[in-house]
Amino acid sequence: MGEVKETKTNNSKENPEEEVPGVITTTTSAIHNFLKKTKAQDIINWGRKNSLWFMTQPMGCCGVEMIATGCAHYDTDRFGIIPRNSPRHADVMIISGYVTKKYLPALKRLWDQMPAPKWVIAMGDCAISGGPFYESYSTVQNIDEIFPIDVYIPGCPPRPEALIQGFVELQEKIKARKDRGTEY
Repeated sequence: MGEVKETKTNNSKENPEEEVPGVITTTTSAIHNFLKKTKAQDIINWGRKNSLWFMTQPMGCCGVEMIATGCAHYDTDRFGIIPRNSPRHADVMIISGYVTKKYLPALKRLWDQMPAPKWVIAMGDCAISGGPFYESYSTVQNIDEIFPIDVYIPGCPPRPEALIQGFVELQEKIKARKDRGTEY
């Protein structure tokens, strides 16, 4: 028959790191070393990049294309890109068109209500550079000085395919951890 070996139990409080056969012990430093060696952040970023929920607050002409992107014809659900009506459920804000000075405080409030990490896409020439309304007294200039824009999608208005490509670009930035405006 096989022999049964007796193991000592570690009742000594003087040396808690003493190895005891059959007993797995860990310390805080061992956990920290394990976390340093693993790529847990890569796993977290994989989940983040595959569940980009964008807030629907259409502005101007680009808003129509943004809403069309969320419809069944383009099936953005396959990328994990899902439209949401509440800023508390969204992690991507799409600035789709011009922003007026009167609307800017409301847009900032929506941004503040979004949970971190969060990203911003500037969609269309009006959002990027002001478009034909650049010299208007009521249009906000240089929106990228107010919000941390991660992806710029040019066009007047850009097609839904361009918005999907912008989301794919944002996913790549998140995967490579080269995105802006996030608090990890």
